[in-house]
Amino acid sequence: MGKFVIRRLAQAIMVVIAATILLFIGLFVLGDPFASSGDKVVPPETQAILREKFGMDQSLPMQYLTYLANLVTGDLGIDLNQRRPVADMIGAALPNTARLALVAIIIDVIIGVVAGIIAAVWRYSFWDVLVTILTTLTIGVPTFVIGVWLRQTVTGELFFPQVPRPFTEVVPWYTEVLLPAMTLAIVDAAFIARLMRGSMLEVLRMDYIRTARAKGLGERTVIMKHAFRNSIIPVVTYVGISIGILLGGAIITETLFQYNGVGYLLYRSILQNNNPVIMAIVTFAVLIYVTLSMIVDILYAYLDPRIRLS
Repeated sequence: MGKFVIRRLAQAIMVVIAATILLFIGLFVLGDPFASSGDKVVPPETQAILREKFGMDQSLPMQYLTYLANLVTGDLGIDLNQRRPVADMIGAALPNTARLALVAIIIDVIIGVVAGIIAAVWRYSFWDVLVTILTTLTIGVPTFVIGVWLRQTVTGELFFPQVPRPFTEVVPWYTEVLLPAMTLAIVDAAFIARLMRGSMLEVLRMDYIRTARAKGLGERTVIMKHAFRNSIIPVVTYVGISIGILLGGAIITETLFQYNGVGYLLYRSILQNNNPVIMAIVTFAVLIYVTLSMIVDILYAYLDPRIRLS
């Protein structure tokens, strides 16, 4: 087990390094953030001073090595516009994104699990067909379309005001979180419903389920006590990965609703060509995703020893 953990940890480190290298190259190709463009006129002398101050006068490999060294110590750099530490900006936006992710996960788990159980227990019934049709249609709809539709159909200005707030202000969930959370949850709920239905149908065909019924146990006990526990494992895995993605920043949804989270911060940083913030947020998202994936793999290896040998 120890060798498997070490191997999986080494793979995670290589993934993070590869992702940051690709991101660094991409940002380098995008151009110089201090160069004159449009109405912004920056004298060459000022450009040289700014590049030297932020370490951009060095070669790209040296900039990358410096970034890695700072990353290990928790230094994410300085924002090019406000001259604020990037770590403080992400730290101010992260609680809002965490609140959004939590509400979205609660919504999609409740809807998805209940719909999946109903579809599996009453297989080929009206409810099964309804769940299958709705989930198929929902999965094919882009998230931004769902968000626009919700904004148009819900009285947004009364119950969900769309006024941007400072990053230092905690966003109350009952005024601004619920609508973007529903936008994120709808597609995930459809995936969870399909996943729960397939897993439940597979478990219901197991021998121990037939044995439980033969012993005279009630159908509700068989479903909730025996079938549900084993059927929920794939859903837990999917939810764990979804949490990582949401914490990394749901950029489309947060931008659509002007929700002051990590995703909206990333969007504004891209428009401003703010490389330190872009680099920090994407690296943060990769770290969360890779860490959660590694934890899931280790748990699977603990539960099923065959995975360690594969």
